[in-house]
Amino acid sequence: MTLLDICNEIIEGEDGKVKDFAHTIKLTYLSEFERFEKEDMKVKLRKLNIAEEDGLLFYGKDYLIFKSIYYFNEVPVFRKEEDAIIFLNKIGIEPNRTLKSLSFEEKRKLGNEFLNKALICVPKEYSKYLPYIIFGKEYYFKGIELKEYVSSLNGLYKIGKRKKVRDLIVNMEIPDEDDVKKYKKKIAKRINKFKKKLNDEYEINYFNLKFKGKKFKCQYIYIKPSLWDHVKSFFGEGIELKYYPTLINVAYSSEKIDFLKPLFIFVDKKDVAVYAKVPKLVYLKNNLSLNHLNLEGKYIFYGNWSDEEFYKFLKI
Repeated sequence: MTLLDICNEIIEGEDGKVKDFAHTIKLTYLSEFERFEKEDMKVKLRKLNIAEEDGLLFYGKDYLIFKSIYYFNEVPVFRKEEDAIIFLNKIGIEPNRTLKSLSFEEKRKLGNEFLNKALICVPKEYSKYLPYIIFGKEYYFKGIELKEYVSSLNGLYKIGKRKKVRDLIVNMEIPDEDDVKKYKKKIAKRINKFKKKLNDEYEINYFNLKFKGKKFKCQYIYIKPSLWDHVKSFFGEGIELKYYPTLINVAYSSEKIDFLKPLFIFVDKKDVAVYAKVPKLVYLKNNLSLNHLNLEGKYIFYGNWSDEEFYKFLKI
């Protein structure tokens, strides 16, 4: 089960604001923000006191700004934190402020300067799509950016607090900070392990994917957990499957991963657990989806394949 299942349960069993709130959480989880532009959703958002703002699409509104732009890996403008700090000092924005603390004019300045840097990093055919991954609509619930609120709920779900997550949605409440910290501590540990394996162990392979008459070169990582990996997972020291939707996004921060190519991670257990990401620039330019591969999602995809499906796929 996933956070999506909890949302569906609430949508089916509740009415009024609670149902609308669960539906909003579901759409956010699925990155279906274009639905928010429809008039019926605008009415629901107002009733739920969810505010819409024009802003910057960097994650981590309460992070130090230099960390937010450093972590932004749709276009890896900065490979070192120091480079992000130098950039911010050069444009007159204090690196140790937060995104949330910036005025509208400061946000616009930061966005435009970042866009200019990003333009240098991408091929010309992607240039016109860059503004759409830097600037956009943001939605705030009780002062928390909605994507980050949903991320916290999803994190609590992953550490076993299913009932608490359901109660938070039904009561339209903010997660306890201590619970969020527990998840962040767990995921940080997995991220560090994954980064080390990615840099030292994992081999990057390639295949061509056909979609609507076009051919896309994709990269993939094949992981066959050892017996020792299974033992470590049993004691909570391994990398459990539930963390891979986050880890596949983290992978794009590595120089081993091409930020303009889709990435697949295949984890071969009883079946093959499949996690994939289509970079937003690739999605915007080509409308590339992986749903036809029996995978769920929009930018981040996931699913399970049999061994037969897996080997047949790689022969395509």
